[in-house]
Amino acid sequence: MIDQLKYFLIIALTFWLMSCGGKDEIPAEVIPKEKMIDVMTEIELTQALIKLKYSTQDTINEQQIFNEVYTDFDISEEKFNVSITYYCKDPKLLMNMYIKVMENLTKKQSEQQRK
Repeated sequence: MIDQLKYFLIIALTFWLMSCGGKDEIPAEVIPKEKMIDVMTEIELTQALIKLKYSTQDTINEQQIFNEVYTDFDISEEKFNVSITYYCKDPKLLMNMYIKVMENLTKKQSEQQRK
């Protein structure tokens, strides 16, 4: 039993060390992770606004609303698309980012309800 535990620990340690080593730096054309989480949060809010406007039959210019988000964060749509493509290459990282986006949205919702 002790030998099996040692064997398991050695394998687990090996995988852990392999996963930690050699992480690539984020390329310059990619939005840094924390800023990207903030952008993704605003994009989600924008998409919700668009759905709400459609449900009330109001006409809106979707592209203009998204452009306002890009302007607020001093990025372009192209840079956002390049960044989301980059983060999609690591599904685990992207999932963790979306968890933070959901936390941000929940926080914003609770702040709005307190008003």
